[in-house]
Amino acid sequence: MLAFGRRQPLNPKLADIGQLVADFSGLLRRSLGETIELRTIVTGSRHEAVIDASQLQNALLNLVINARDAMPRGGRLTIEISRTRLDADYAQMYPEVRTGRYVLIAVTDTGEGMPADVRHRAFEPFFTTKPAGAGTGLGLSMVYGFVKQSGGNIQLYSEPGRGTSVRIFLPLADSVEASREAPPRIASTLPGGNEVILTVEDDARVRRVAIARLRSLGYRVVEAGDARAALAIVASTPAIALIFTDVVMPGGMTGDELARLALAERPDLKVLFTSGYAEPTIASQGLGAGAWLKKPYTAAELAYKIRDVLDARA
Repeated sequence: MLAFGRRQPLNPKLADIGQLVADFSGLLRRSLGETIELRTIVTGSRHEAVIDASQLQNALLNLVINARDAMPRGGRLTIEISRTRLDADYAQMYPEVRTGRYVLIAVTDTGEGMPADVRHRAFEPFFTTKPAGAGTGLGLSMVYGFVKQSGGNIQLYSEPGRGTSVRIFLPLADSVEASREAPPRIASTLPGGNEVILTVEDDARVRRVAIARLRSLGYRVVEAGDARAALAIVASTPAIALIFTDVVMPGGMTGDELARLALAERPDLKVLFTSGYAEPTIASQGLGAGAWLKKPYTAAELAYKIRDVLDARA
């Protein structure tokens, strides 16, 4: 309860998150058992944050155990560590998020996933779907409280049958922030166009921000809140050049299913997938491995990826 209430005593020190996780991976692997493959991917270097290393290890162990329990028949767990920047667009989508540079730790499993009602309560203390005696319901709430107390953010993406991804954003250490990095691209220099883009996203706030950004780049935009509505728009709007779609959506049809059906009718269409959960292999099966934009993405990443996909040869 102290962890959830952000009142537990912490001993934060400068640490390289990539190295910390690498040193801890042996215990994580033993906790998973032999039927689950553990992959650790570290992108780049200097993933430094001021953090209580032992509490971060406890948080990761909690996430790994939850993932193990969600994969009773085996599967794959991937821990990805990278540096990312959350910009003003992303903060508009998720108001609890502060802009800035972060170390991102993404813990993704291929397990059973969570329905929406469970996902929305996942961080509540004492909430659990495990049988009596198999869990306290405090694991995720402790992770949530620790991350918030450390000045970070945490987001959870999940869908039944597709697995779960928990993303932890820890503020990048000032020493790294002040080092020489490529300056962020200025909005006025971002590439744009005048093509028609169909934006498919069930979260109205996320959809609104994405549409505003695309229109600011000169594109004409039509929108849909789910895949079935998007299919009807594709059938009635021949001017659409690209579908920009989330992968996991309600309504019984996913973004990759939408793409397959749309391309069967319109082979000339370009497709760009985005998701906070699904791995690129899910979105790229037979549809072009480059057509993928992983959340969180910045305005610049969106602008350049849209242009890359539109300009790619069929």
